Amino acid sequence: MNTNGGFFKGTALPVIVLALSVFAVYYPALGYGFVYDDSELILGNRWVLSFSNIPEAFSTHTFGFREEGYQAISYRPLLFVIYMAEYALFGFEPWGWHLVNVTAHAVNAALVFFILRQAVGGEGRGYAAIMPAFAGALIFALHPMNAESVSWLATMAELTFTFLCLAAFYIEARRTDATACGAFERAASRVLPALFFLCALLLKETAVVLPVIVFAYQAARVGLKNLLSTASTVSRYLPYAAASVVYGGMRVYALKGEVTPMATLHSFLSPYEFALNAVVLLARYFKALVLPFGEPPLQLMDPVFSLMEPRAALCALVVVAVPVVLAVTLRRITRLWLLTLAIVILPILPTLYSPAISRFPFADRYLYFPTVGLAMLISIVLAWASSRSKVWGRAGIAIALVAALPAAGLARQKSAPWASDLTLWSAALEFQSANYVAIHSVGAARMTEGRFQEAVSLLERSLQLNISSSHPDPSMVILTRKALSLAALKAGMFDRAESYHESYLELVPEDAQYLYNLAVLKHRRGAFNEAAELYERSALYSRQPDLSKMALSGQSECFLALGRRAEALDKLREALKYAPTDAFILGKVRELEAGAL
Repeated sequence: MNTNGGFFKGTALPVIVLALSVFAVYYPALGYGFVYDDSELILGNRWVLSFSNIPEAFSTHTFGFREEGYQAISYRPLLFVIYMAEYALFGFEPWGWHLVNVTAHAVNAALVFFILRQAVGGEGRGYAAIMPAFAGALIFALHPMNAESVSWLATMAELTFTFLCLAAFYIEARRTDATACGAFERAASRVLPALFFLCALLLKETAVVLPVIVFAYQAARVGLKNLLSTASTVSRYLPYAAASVVYGGMRVYALKGEVTPMATLHSFLSPYEFALNAVVLLARYFKALVLPFGEPPLQLMDPVFSLMEPRAALCALVVVAVPVVLAVTLRRITRLWLLTLAIVILPILPTLYSPAISRFPFADRYLYFPTVGLAMLISIVLAWASSRSKVWGRAGIAIALVAALPAAGLARQKSAPWASDLTLWSAALEFQSANYVAIHSVGAARMTEGRFQEAVSLLERSLQLNISSSHPDPSMVILTRKALSLAALKAGMFDRAESYHESYLELVPEDAQYLYNLAVLKHRRGAFNEAAELYERSALYSRQPDLSKMALSGQSECFLALGRRAEALDKLREALKYAPTDAFILGKVRELEAGAL
């Protein structure tokens, strides 16, 4: 790359400024903890503890580390290899994990700069030649919608799949623009992009858009007719096809052929309504890309049901008008217009299925890759303005650089809620007071703090909001009833705890732990027959030896209270199968056998 200003001015200095800008905004994240899904994907994931789990991670679905409760709908094994490496370096010290996230974003910002410098360039010498690319990369680095991806550890897939796609694209762009290159460079430029593509797919399925983006760049450079008429075009994309086949085979094997969830969230939506809400979601992403404020985290879906609703009609108009206006405008100033649209729009399209699998269909992290397209758009406009007039060019660059300041402030603001579970869910509640998932989660946080009575109050409110809504969330009802049962028990509200346990067990009748809890509550108030039956069911469904032992021991005590000594002795002997050296049970057995009781 010819920067016309020396290595330091043309490359090193912009990269250093981008990195410093990223760390200036996100250094507080080094003090954040593990939040939301981090507790499951990282803290509760046995895979991350050892590299020896790599074969298992590659042979099953994303949540295969769990024994049950998750459908096989995604396949991202390479993500867990990264987590294994982070654990090997930092253990479960969150600052190290957050340092990796912030550093990854800084690296991506630098890569965006190199891509824009290669693809867009600029007029003049020295700084004049690099400023359009630098301004675009700075907007990417500080764009507020990227704060979630940088601040939340579970979004490592966004950072890394984007890096691999950008690296592959940069290699392809240099290969397309090169007038001559050596044999080794030609070989590397054929193999590396496809390899990066395969790795990106193993991090996130959205990477499938990469070959289309590469094709759009080549078409812009050599012309679509020339590209389609060149025999080498087919051979150029064969490595991508091979990588897709390899990935497809790995995914089918790991997911046992499943590609969509058997049951979906928001199942009350008809196919037409689902499509209509996808349009609304796409319009919301367009808006957030340009006006990145007013988008709090983890907001429940507010669906539309008819195109006649003003919000639905407006969104449909935006979805049609924005690409058309951009295409018409950009075609007049650059041959990269289709590439820019592809980078902005294509990565968003797979996320429009999210209402089927997520309670929070809109998520800032889905705009991480598309902000590269926005950066390219800004860089193109600035380069065009500079080519028309130095004054207009400098004015445009000045505006872009000044706009980076409030963007940085808003990015810091959007990052702050990800400091802890409590700050995250409190931020969600601030904008959506009836968000029953957020209320449930705040209640769960209060339980962790030992504030059980407050937790009961919050969980009761969450449950009531959920079941009284137009479309109750059945799976969330189960989770809240379960948490409420335990919170009331720990708060010493035994009558309410008994009632909540009974309501929960009507929905999940084979939960051994909660059967045991209810048995203890019944036992405590002298309902020995009911307690004995519950203890028996707990032992029947339990997969934990300790729980089975306690359930059988409790059942024995109930039988003793009822005068059924022979049955009590049988249950104690059965309990010994799970704890043959338990001194207390052995003593009880001897007493019963000797007729001392």
